[in-house]
Amino acid sequence: MFLGLAVFSIRFSGYFTTGATSVSARLDYWQAAIRTAAANPAFGTGPGTFAIPYKQIKKLESEMARLVHNDYLEQASDSGIVGFSLYLASLSESSFVQGQKAGSTPLRFAVWLGLLGWSSQGLMEFGLYIPALAWPGVFPDGLAPCRTNQFDKPETTG
Repeated sequence: MFLGLAVFSIRFSGYFTTGATSVSARLDYWQAAIRTAAANPAFGTGPGTFAIPYKQIKKLESEMARLVHNDYLEQASDSGIVGFSLYLASLSESSFVQGQKAGSTPLRFAVWLGLLGWSSQGLMEFGLYIPALAWPGVFPDGLAPCRTNQFDKPETTG
């Protein structure tokens, strides 16, 4: 991972020296999302409404955005602390349960690793608002409580 980051940094160093507008724009979105969540702590501003408060508080030089570019801050802004806490608790619980089962089979490990990657990607992107990207993240969440079928196991005697 560190080698990949180093190669990426060297390869795109010119982009970073010109100001990395995408990076500064995301920081601006994230600050606005935190301010919006603080101003509407209980239930947020509503699903998909980040653009409305952002338009009012954004800097003049900032470009307009409809989404926060961070699933966690998007939940805090749109759903408030209640929705954000429930989202984080659900994701944490499923990651924990999948993590406990990860070593049992290669498939369980792959599911856990995929959930971990999807959760990490949510820090920089907004996969929850794109259905084709949300389903692969939500599907392992649904597998988390699955247990092995106790009825088909042979009885042990003795």
